[in-house]
Formats: sequence, structure tokens, C-alpha cells
Amino acid sequence: MQNEFSKILDDNETIIAAFKPNKFKFYFLNIFFFTTGWIFIFLIFLLIYLFPEDFSDQMPAFVFLILLGIFLVAAAIDCIFLMMTYNKRFYAYSNKRIIIKSGLIGVDYKSLDHKMIGAIDVRVDLSDKIVRRNTGSLRFGSQASPLAPQGALFRFSGIEDPYVVYRSIKKYIDSVKEQ
Repeated sequence: MQNEFSKILDDNETIIAAFKPNKFKFYFLNIFFFTTGWIFIFLIFLLIYLFPEDFSDQMPAFVFLILLGIFLVAAAIDCIFLMMTYNKRFYAYSNKRIIIKSGLIGVDYKSLDHKMIGAIDVRVDLSDKIVRRNTGSLRFGSQASPLAPQGALFRFSGIEDPYVVYRSIKKYIDSVKEQ
């Protein structure tokens, strides 16, 4: 995993640890929200079909087949995009900064220098509890963008053992700031 960041490392910069999101949680969350959205759409069409007196004309039954076809095509496209996104998602911290690698077709890197980090937040939410994979997220806030939800741009999502990772990163960042 550490080779994933070799293109952007500065001179004398080394990766201390690298992480990848938990695959099960990454896929589960996306598929759960995708399917929930489509179930909601399907229920709306079902209500229109079952109670035609509330609407001008009764909807033909083949509309459900069309809706099912659209769902299957959208699900296939979503799974392809999900695989492409997961394969490019990596997190790391080096002796100088934290780095997030992501992307769909291209590759994006975000980094935040250790000296700019003002706060680190660990979060284990309901989805982490549901998947039971000992996962969580770390959010890093800088002086320029605090940990408010709208400013949480630097986030290690779905990493395993979040409290252990939190302690190791915090310990390292504190030692860098003391120097």
C-alpha cells in the first residue's frame, strides 16, 4: 500500500502507515443506500398503480418491468463505479503529512501537513456497528477548516481498529509538533 503514494512524496518523506477502507463496509453502505433509494421509488410507483382513482389514468403493468430494467442497469453501473472507486481509495500518514488517495477514473490526492492539524476526531457510527467489522472513521481538522461537518474534508473512512489508529497518529503528530 505504501507504493500507492510514491509519486507525491517529498524528499526525505516516508510513509509511516497506510490504510485501506474495510471492503465489506465500503460496499455495504453504498449498496444499502442505493437499494433504499430504489425501493422508495418503486413504492411510489406501486402506490400509483394500486390506487388509480387518485390519479387520472391507471399505470400499465409493463411500467414495472421498465422500472426493474432501469434498476438493474443502474445497479450494474453503480457496482462498476464502486469497484473503480474502492481500488483507488487509500489513506496514509507520513513523517510530514496525512494523505488521502481517491478517484473514479483519475487519481486525486489530498494532504494536510501535521503542523496544520488542529484536531482529530474518531467516529464509530451506527453503520460501523451494523457491519460488525471493528471499523470507524477519523476526521482531521485544520486551523483553516475545523471539524464542523461542512469542513470535514480530511477523513479516513471505514478503517479497521479506529481507536488504535487514532492513538498512533495522534501520538506521532504530537511528537512532530513538539519538535
